[in-house]
Amino acid sequence: MEKKNNPSHQLIKVTIGVFVVAVCMTGFLFFLETTRQNNAKAVSLSSSALSSVSSVAPSLPEKKPVSITILGAGDNLIHDVIYKQANARAGGKGYNFQPVYARIAGDIKKADIAVINQETPLAGKIAPLSGYPLFNSPAQMGDELVSLGFDVINHANNHVLDKGEKGVAATLDYWATQPSVKVVGAYRSDEDLENIRIVEAKGIKTAHIGITEMTNGLYLPKNSKYRLIYANNTALIERLIKKAKSMADVVVISVHWGTENTYTLTDKQKTLAQNMVDWGADIIFGNHPHVIQKLTVLTRKDGTKCPVVFALGNLVSAQQKGDNMISGLLTVTMTKDFTTNKTTFTGMKFKPIVTQYGKRCANITIYPLNQYTDALASAHGVRKYTPAFSLRYIQSVLDRNIPKEYLQKD
Repeated sequence: MEKKNNPSHQLIKVTIGVFVVAVCMTGFLFFLETTRQNNAKAVSLSSSALSSVSSVAPSLPEKKPVSITILGAGDNLIHDVIYKQANARAGGKGYNFQPVYARIAGDIKKADIAVINQETPLAGKIAPLSGYPLFNSPAQMGDELVSLGFDVINHANNHVLDKGEKGVAATLDYWATQPSVKVVGAYRSDEDLENIRIVEAKGIKTAHIGITEMTNGLYLPKNSKYRLIYANNTALIERLIKKAKSMADVVVISVHWGTENTYTLTDKQKTLAQNMVDWGADIIFGNHPHVIQKLTVLTRKDGTKCPVVFALGNLVSAQQKGDNMISGLLTVTMTKDFTTNKTTFTGMKFKPIVTQYGKRCANITIYPLNQYTDALASAHGVRKYTPAFSLRYIQSVLDRNIPKEYLQKD
């Protein structure tokens, strides 16, 4: 006999089934909500962590200000006795100029950039060597300047045309064999003149221009392609300085001007100096008078400063006045602030030097003043012409032209 289903049992089964389904649905929904909350927390924690990392991550370090030193030297005036002595030292085969500069070589090498006025042409290949009044020096003089560490050679001076256009060409041809240096003041063409010379040190770019007031009544031929920058061409000078300023952090001017053998500045010197500063010059190394002239600091309208030495005197020569024996190396410090991208004058030191020679200009050499003695002064051949030449005499010249705060003692 077939067994019949009990209605009460079926109701219980249905009730249990519904309950199980409800429990499962509740669990599933709980799982979904828990997962959502956990994900939200994870995102929140991740954002918080990123924020925390961001807040403690170091920013890129600011580049500290950088300073460079730029050294200026006076007239390298090579009289015939100087190169004849150099030839004798080399045993008649070549030229040895090294002993002339040995005592100041360290100062030149120490500077980040060194600038000199090479007063005489280096055109021995096309004309005989000669001294005053129309100079011509051996190329080995240039070799010595390179060995000493000079970076910029200025030929803008009153003797640049002593051997004519061919002398300029020969001099520039020589310097073309010395790629480590830049030459200013004599240019092969208009295009070359427009090619502002740039020398960089420690990330600071310096631009260099050479200017002369006179060339001793000598001039390039009218059809010459070679170029000089004369001090009376103020429109050209202004344009070149402004161009240089747009290309470099520091604009350095080498200028030949003034009156020989006097400490008195001309009105032309004073006017051109201030104009060049206003146009953007940052350092002015003056030469030509063969004596030291005033060292000062000029200010432009925006308040920035430009050191100016109107004349550094003769680095070396065989001239015959006591005042011609006194010179100096001027080292200017320029500092660049990489935050503002501005470079400013931050200091300078003038190291006095003395050209020494014996009777009849024997053994010409250079002494730093801190190595010079009254005994050397007493033995100086220049006392034939300047009997008072002594340490006191030298100091009186320095006191007249160089502010004490800029004098270097060591």
